[in-house]
Amino acid sequence: MSELSREEMQKEIARLKEEHAALDARVEAYNEQVWMSPEDQIAQKECKKLKLKAKERMTELQEKLDKMA
Repeated sequence: MSELSREEMQKEIARLKEEHAALDARVEAYNEQVWMSPEDQIAQKECKKLKLKAKERMTELQEKLDKMA
């Protein structure tokens, strides 16, 4: 994969922030449930994993942007 330009990195960070916020809302919705089925528990764990991956990617891109400045 080729290197992203500064503008592309900023757009990707913005997209990842939106994705992270949406996943956070889903995790919170699961947390508010009194009881979760095994399927819900698996879905919640998957949301948490995806949320962490988005956060890690945002951090990685931000560090690259900081180095470019």
